[in-house]
Amino acid sequence: MKKIILVAVVGMGVFATSLSNAQTNHVVVAQTSERGTVDLNVQTYKDMKFRLFVNNLSEHAHVAIKRESGEVLYSEYVSKPGVYTKMFDLSNLADGNYAFVVESNDATAEKAFAIKTETTRTLIALNK
Repeated sequence: MKKIILVAVVGMGVFATSLSNAQTNHVVVAQTSERGTVDLNVQTYKDMKFRLFVNNLSEHAHVAIKRESGEVLYSEYVSKPGVYTKMFDLSNLADGNYAFVVESNDATAEKAFAIKTETTRTLIALNK
């Protein structure tokens, strides 16, 4: 009987420990500014994945992800006009302010976003 109770208490302790471990969530806050006729949209997915949609893109457009400091983290020149779509995994970016930037002829669109890591801890009391 003591072995059964000991196994139950150890099992409950392992369960409580797994629930009390820190969980990390990334919060992304975005805002948009546009000049011209670039239609830019960002769709969010789980695990810090984002899909960038750009409608009415002209030839020789430039797509970039930049830090607030102006440092370019991703850069691509798009040669086909029309609709542009690409999935980005931003889980490796550190906390900070960033922006998707699309430049097309006389138009520019910018979708600014901030990554902020939050840690949540949970504690569950065990009745003995």
